[in-house]
Amino acid sequence: MPLSFPQGPAPYDAEPGPAGPSPLPPALARAFSAQVPGPPVPPGPRANPWHRAGADPVAVPERERALLDGLWLSRGHHRLADGTATRVPRRPVPSAGAAYPVHTHLVVGADGPLEAGRYAFDMEKGVLLRRDAARERDAGWDAPGSGTAVRGTHLVLTVQPGRSFGRYRHRAWPLWIADTAYALAAVEFLCAPGPAAVHLGPGPWLRELLGVPRACEHGRWLARGLAPEIALAAVELPGTWSVPADRRDALAARRSPAIGEFEAAERNRDPRSARAAKESGQAWVLGAHRLKTWSVAVGTPAAALAPALWRAHRQAAGLCYAGALSQRWRCRPVSGFTAARGRWTVHALAMLPGAHHLDKESAA
Repeated sequence: MPLSFPQGPAPYDAEPGPAGPSPLPPALARAFSAQVPGPPVPPGPRANPWHRAGADPVAVPERERALLDGLWLSRGHHRLADGTATRVPRRPVPSAGAAYPVHTHLVVGADGPLEAGRYAFDMEKGVLLRRDAARERDAGWDAPGSGTAVRGTHLVLTVQPGRSFGRYRHRAWPLWIADTAYALAAVEFLCAPGPAAVHLGPGPWLRELLGVPRACEHGRWLARGLAPEIALAAVELPGTWSVPADRRDALAARRSPAIGEFEAAERNRDPRSARAAKESGQAWVLGAHRLKTWSVAVGTPAAALAPALWRAHRQAAGLCYAGALSQRWRCRPVSGFTAARGRWTVHALAMLPGAHHLDKESAA
């Protein structure tokens, strides 16, 4: 039974958008270009060392532990095409190039499951740390929005931009949204009933909620021993919720099919697949049994591009997780497209039928 695809940004075979220069700032518009990213640079720590800023470990309630582990609990390591194990942990939520720039925070009000305050989750160690409000005030980080000023619990998703930039350079900024969108969709997938509200950023409201300075104020972060983070999304958790076991297990078992599986599959003769392979520089896409793409006109202004990026990646993630739950489709996200014919493919999903193979892994 084929998947039902929701409406989103223009399909790949839509009429080309208007020609002409991009209205985006040049630094952002470079993500559209065919320019190859430069050599890798140090990406920064896998987890921000909040303990250096005075945060202390706390016990995690069972329900919150189920959600945090459902998102990030490592079950082994990614493997190379020849089966060699890497040092990169394999996590339920995919990440472009296994960079894992997304970090998870909790902001808890007076009526929440934990003591009121702000918390950072270290997914490398599986530890939740409560930030020290007094030390934050001394560092000039205090902002309205914590403690009794907040009701309930907000889960905030940030990106540590260096994680993606270290590998993808000028193509990194769309991937910050992409990886956050996949994590956000995973929260929505795991949490039943779904979130009471979702807020997308970046912006001052999210920074105030999390009580952090702008990421571009590097000195304020580095002075506390931290790498800058950008707050990109917040989920207001409902008053009563749980993590269904079937969804938790489906996400834990989810795997992006190895590139070798696509290469071994019969070539797709759909011309859209050929264009996607060419514009992404990834010939293995031709082996996909199904290919779903999302694109925007090159001339799309920034105010419209950001919502399109969020919408495309949230929809793609929803299809990816639904395929894992039904065991009908295995999905591998595809990024890194260059603009062509007046349009830019912001994201794609390459799919193979069947259940996930736990012994076949990839770095996505």
